Amino acid sequence: MNLIRKFYHSFSENAATRAFCIAGTDISYAEFSEYIAGTRKLINRKINRTNSLVGIVCFDNIETYAAIFATWFSGNYFIPLNPKHPAKRNKQIIEETGIKNIISVESDLKDIVDLEKVQFLNNSGLKAADNSLPVKTDAGQLMYILTTSGSTGVPKYVSINQKNVETYCEGFIELYSDLNPADNFLQTYDLTSDAAFTGYLIPLLIGASVFTTPTDSFRFLSIAKLISNKQITRVKLTPSVLNYLTPYISKLDLEHIKQVIFGGEALYLSLLKKWQNVFRNADFANLYGPTETTISATSYRFKSIENVKSQNGIISIGKPFPKVECAIIDKNNNVLNTESEGELCIAGDQTMQGYLKNRDENVFIELKTDSREKRFYRTGDIVRKDKNGYIYFLGRTDDQVKIEGYRVNLTELEKSVKDIIPGYGIFAVAHEKLKGLKRLYVFIEGFNGGQAEIKQQLEKQLPGQMVPDEIFIVPKFPITSSGKIDKTELKNSYLHQE
Repeated sequence: MNLIRKFYHSFSENAATRAFCIAGTDISYAEFSEYIAGTRKLINRKINRTNSLVGIVCFDNIETYAAIFATWFSGNYFIPLNPKHPAKRNKQIIEETGIKNIISVESDLKDIVDLEKVQFLNNSGLKAADNSLPVKTDAGQLMYILTTSGSTGVPKYVSINQKNVETYCEGFIELYSDLNPADNFLQTYDLTSDAAFTGYLIPLLIGASVFTTPTDSFRFLSIAKLISNKQITRVKLTPSVLNYLTPYISKLDLEHIKQVIFGGEALYLSLLKKWQNVFRNADFANLYGPTETTISATSYRFKSIENVKSQNGIISIGKPFPKVECAIIDKNNNVLNTESEGELCIAGDQTMQGYLKNRDENVFIELKTDSREKRFYRTGDIVRKDKNGYIYFLGRTDDQVKIEGYRVNLTELEKSVKDIIPGYGIFAVAHEKLKGLKRLYVFIEGFNGGQAEIKQQLEKQLPGQMVPDEIFIVPKFPITSSGKIDKTELKNSYLHQE
């Protein structure tokens, strides 16, 4: 039985139990199936074909989740669109991926799409009684496409198929065999992030419940309130969320939480020390994985921070998922032995086949392991593996960074600033003014205008996580003896850790 039909049967078998709690309202699996059937009928009527890319405008409502599964059940795949992202960004995604059909509960999409070029499918409140099996698909059928920040200054589109997702789900359930249908998962991620899939795919596959987080301006306060809900048992967060919630730590009673999973950013031991007594009955897990390797590729689970495996104050990212293979290479692409530092490469059934539009296909490399040549994805992350097989994140080979769990390429940010003010030297950096809380900053050389206007332009063009916290005007960039911008001197002069 393939993954899509496993979901279908899970929904049928758990019909009477709660699937979602959204804004305090419970939705059973039976009712969720009705929402799926309603949107599926709409897709069949308006699109009437399989293997088509569908855009889904993602809101915090049951119709959005129904649209995702209806797209899969009808034999199609989707790309999520964030209604809070700048219109220019969404229109670029739609144009470059060739989306012809968009599902949304909101009919006013003028700030997102050109309705003359796409077909709008409104699934607001749509429900139907249809228990037909999902369209039969094979392992190579695409399930979703996600955008990531590209090294060339333009987005890349990661194409993930059914085999990739099924392998991930099976690996997760194998590693976390104590998962229970009685568990309640808190979904804290934006639905345009691959980390969100853990928050709803896994619980829905085992018949558990998903509590969603509102996407309003009080998101972190909403998370604090929801994790205090005695029904929540499992939570996945970026470390940044805990940083934001630290002022409320004394007011939170979280002894009901059974497990806290981290991912998307480096997990600092010092941060977890502040929270261990708050999550006093929970065990912890640190997951790692680029979008190209399907959500999470390695896992480290531990009960206590006593004797936790860490290096340079950062907790280990653990060992590979069951059907994931990791190799570490040097600058000459030689596979390294244990205890050596190098670039992490990932192979296996979770690794994507390629990007849409074939952008940056040089991220793949053929490596010989176990006497066989295999195709690996080059992560760009510098790691070390100890003698027991645990992997430690040490840094990046390029200018990609993680901001609140989102991958951002500094080159793309620099290009966006250069488009606004051509002809000036631009340098972008990610820096931790607060320990464990990374933010973006931009330096501009010799500019006579105002920083506020540039920031306003960036806010209209880029997702929030890509907009810099502050822009500095520098008379002249310091230069190293090798002729490069002296990044260390710039940061030392303008940025100070607090």
